[in-house]
This record gives sequence, C-alpha cells and structure tokens, in this order.
Amino acid sequence: MSLSNEWGLDKTAKEQPPINIDDLLFTTWHLLAVCDLSFPTFRILLQLNTIRKMMCSSTARPGCLIESNAHRKTGDALKYKDIELFMVKHPQDPSRRELLLKVKHRLIKGRRNMGRAPIFTYTERNDNLGLCVIQDILTFAFQDDAFASPDINCPRDIWRWTDIPEHRLSIPIHFKKCLGDVCIFRGTTRNETHSIITDPIKPWKYRQAEDMEKAASGQAGFKDEGTFYKYRKGAAAEIRHLDEYSRNIVMGHNSGKSFANYVSVRDDVQSAFMGTPARDALLNLACNASLTRDASAPSDLALTEKRSIEIDPELVELKEETGKLRCALFQDFRFLELARQAGDPRYRQLRRLQTSIRTHRKRLYNSKKRKVRQDFFENVGNDIIAANRQGKPVTFTADVSHIQPERKELAELEFKNRDTADFTTN
Repeated sequence: MSLSNEWGLDKTAKEQPPINIDDLLFTTWHLLAVCDLSFPTFRILLQLNTIRKMMCSSTARPGCLIESNAHRKTGDALKYKDIELFMVKHPQDPSRRELLLKVKHRLIKGRRNMGRAPIFTYTERNDNLGLCVIQDILTFAFQDDAFASPDINCPRDIWRWTDIPEHRLSIPIHFKKCLGDVCIFRGTTRNETHSIITDPIKPWKYRQAEDMEKAASGQAGFKDEGTFYKYRKGAAAEIRHLDEYSRNIVMGHNSGKSFANYVSVRDDVQSAFMGTPARDALLNLACNASLTRDASAPSDLALTEKRSIEIDPELVELKEETGKLRCALFQDFRFLELARQAGDPRYRQLRRLQTSIRTHRKRLYNSKKRKVRQDFFENVGNDIIAANRQGKPVTFTADVSHIQPERKELAELEFKNRDTADFTTN
C-alpha cells in the first residue's frame, strides 16, 4: 500500500490554463502600456515581456533563461555566449535582408551544461514589433554596449552597415568576447549614489521574476495568475501534432509520456463524430486563459482590508514585542547601530522580529488577496446575470490616469504592423 493511499493524499494536479497568441499579445501590450506595477528599472519590465515571448516561441522552461530556483547562487542563466545574431538574405527575395537570432538552450532540465544543447531560431517579426524577441535582445545589447564592431553604435547602424556581399548569404553580428559570460536577463543593484541600476553580473532570479509575473497577470484580469509555465503550456499545445521524437526535442523531454501533462484535449471530437467542420475558434477559446479574463477583477486590497491586516492578533503581538525590545536598546545605547557594533544579542533578536513582522504581514496580505479574487471569480457570473435582469448591464472603464504619455506612444509604435527592413519609413 502506497503512502498516498495510506494517508488519503490528493493525487490530482493543479490545472493552469495555457496562453495562446491573443493572450500573449494582450499581456505584453498591457504590461507596456497600461500596467501600473512599480518596476525597479524599465529594463526589468522589458525583460519580463521578453521572457514571455521566448517561452511561447521555444517552449523553454524559465530556468533556461533566468536563474532557476533549483540552482540558486550558481549565477548561470542565458548568456551572450549562448546567442548568435545574423543579418541574412531572405531566401525568397535576395534583395531583402532579415535578422536571425540563434539561441542555445544550455540549461535544459536534467542536462544542464551537458551533451548537445538544442538551438532555437528567432526571426525578425515585421508583422508585429511588440512580439519581436530580436528587437528586445538588440535593446539589451545596446544597453550593455555588447556589440564587437565599433561601427554599431545605434539601432539604425544594424541595417545601415550590414549590406551582405554577393558571395555570402549572411553577415554575423558579433558580440564582445569579454561579455560572453554575462547574463542577458539580470537583476538590479544600487550604485555609489544609491540609485537602482541593472546589476552588471548577477542574473535575474526566478522567484523575483515570477512574483512580478503573477502581479502583472492579476492586473491584466486573469482568473488564475499562474506561473511562467502557462507560456510553455501554450507553446506545447501548438506543437501537439508533431511526431513524438520532434516534440521531445522541442520540449526537452526524455519520453513522450511527459507531454501529456502539458496539453488539454484541443481537438473537436464532437464535430469529428458528427461529420461537421471543426469549430477550432471556439475550442481555442475554451482551452486558453482568456476564457475567464476580466479586467475589472480586483488586483489589490481595499484600504479597509489593508488596515484589517494590522489588527491581526499574531501581528499585533509581534509588533508589541518588537517595540519593547527597541525601547530597551534605545535606553541602553541611544542608537541601534551602537547596539549592533557592541554585539548585543538583543539586536539580532530585534532583526529577527522585524523579519517575522514583514513575512507575516505579507502572508496575511497574499491570503486576503487570494480570497478576494476567488470570491470575485466565483460570483461574477451571478452578478452579471442579476445586473442584466435588473436592466443595469455591467460596464467597466479602466483607470488610465496613471499612464504616462510616453508609454502610450511607445506601445503604439510597438504594437502595429510595419516593415523594419526599411529604416527610412516614418
């Protein structure tokens, strides 16, 4: 008899709706143009969007791109040595040039830095710059001064000086060798003036990135904030018709059995049985996260709910104990720094209590926030039906007063169709 049966443990898995192309387009636009989350730097915001796009375009696990929770403090993530950038002649139109980006996934689960790593190719997305991974990588490379050629100093130089010789099909655009071991997605630190800047070395940590991803998904109105893996699941759903061998290579699986955990039934069996055309649009809607997305869903607690956290008995007790200890230290040393320098054990106890207060307050906040969102989505259908019956249809107007005009203009440039091969286009 297994322990699961002996103790009556739940063997079911938590379902996480995948992301489709419409969801990705909305979430990347929302983060850039509307989301009012505070990011330490604008690069962090861009990195979050880039990770989303790369996972959808390659089925990569987040640990292939940023520092994995399972390998903390290794400092290993996607690095400049893992990417190659080319300007190529388009095979269908040799007079046209396109950028290609080849990305090596060294950090595949179970085979990190071992064996032959798969290489994924990204193409220049002229159809929608907001979904172009290459544009994002160029942005980071210019910020890091990563190009080896001294003639590439601004984005226009990428197209201005890369005419391809007649006898070649491409021009490699090299990165500086000294930056080969520098991670592309990096966290933040403070400089000498205590300003927040991009860390020159340390990679972005998975936990930090995931917290921002969940907060952004909540603001975008998704019922299930989910994790980064919803993007991997969305990509997996689109390659379900590949043969098992090809799926295993793309997904990084050792066997085809693992693939079943990633996809729901997305084929219209009902229409197939009835002999009618498949209703793919409805099936795609039903199987993706956008089915229940609601921009009016609460993304934060009301002021009264936040205040109620502070009267939690355990939190009150911790604050009282902390206050007494602070008073005792002030009486004996006048300054906490002097208590620290003296090695007084009460100072260490004070720091532990302060950490406990922050941890407990955050735990209470997250618990209340989950409950508020759960109540909203469990009752939203009834609320809409009741409002319609009363002749007062539910309406929602997003508050965009916080949005800076520059962000709107940037989003308008990103999320529209244009041909980036012609840099003279206005």
